Amino acid sequence: MTIEYELEHPADRVYEFLTDKKFLAERIEAVGEDSPTIKISKKGKKVEIELQRAARRDLPRVAAKVIGSVQKFTMRESWEPDGNGWSGSYIIEFDGVPGCIAADFNLYPTDDGCVYSITHKPKVSMPIVGKILEKMLGSQVEDGCDAEIDYLVEVLG
Repeated sequence: MTIEYELEHPADRVYEFLTDKKFLAERIEAVGEDSPTIKISKKGKKVEIELQRAARRDLPRVAAKVIGSVQKFTMRESWEPDGNGWSGSYIIEFDGVPGCIAADFNLYPTDDGCVYSITHKPKVSMPIVGKILEKMLGSQVEDGCDAEIDYLVEVLG
């Protein structure tokens, strides 16, 4: 599942926000999640971000029984320069769910601003309902990405 956001802002500016601890906390709270715990480390030109998050979601009954209505998860994200933009990956691991969502992303400049592209790969290791939960988690993550990008665009002005 790949989603692509065309933003009318320079890639450098978008990158600054997407790797800024204060902005990340504000964005997460703005989309309705609990206040996160955030750790950011820089190693040379590489930036690593770890977020402890909790989101309340309206899920179908079967999913809510397995996942719970409050999804607690850890997101580990890594950014590094790539040509005239950035690339990286992240993994989201959900508390109490035998699975995760991995993603690869790219942020690169265009004539009109930049493009932020994310490819998600959900994986749930549960017999019978695993594939259903993968689709559901993937959809939830994409909805969350949309809300977070909407907030980013609002802040960028």
